[in-house]
Amino acid sequence: MARARAKKQNFIVRYFSDFGLRQICDFLMLAGAIVIIVGLCTEQIVLTVGLGIYILAAAIAVLRSVKVLLSGINHRAPEYKNAVVNVIIMSVILALAVFGFVWSLLY
Repeated sequence: MARARAKKQNFIVRYFSDFGLRQICDFLMLAGAIVIIVGLCTEQIVLTVGLGIYILAAAIAVLRSVKVLLSGINHRAPEYKNAVVNVIIMSVILALAVFGFVWSLLY
């Protein structure tokens, strides 16, 4: 029982021990998702703000992954492969968020 509690504590401690751009990006994505959900049920401006927050978070995530790709690590390293996948996925999310942002501004 104490071991399970220690593992949970270690996960939280591990996540916050190196507080940086990754955690900021995660919090922005969470905040943006919550504001988008609230915006779907309320006014258009709330949805637009949520999409703006999500654009910022997705752009930071893409920049983080591009930084890893440009760092010169081995192309066979798992970090490099994860960065390639993250760039692709976050670029698609960024494009969808920009499209939704522009759409909400126009209509």
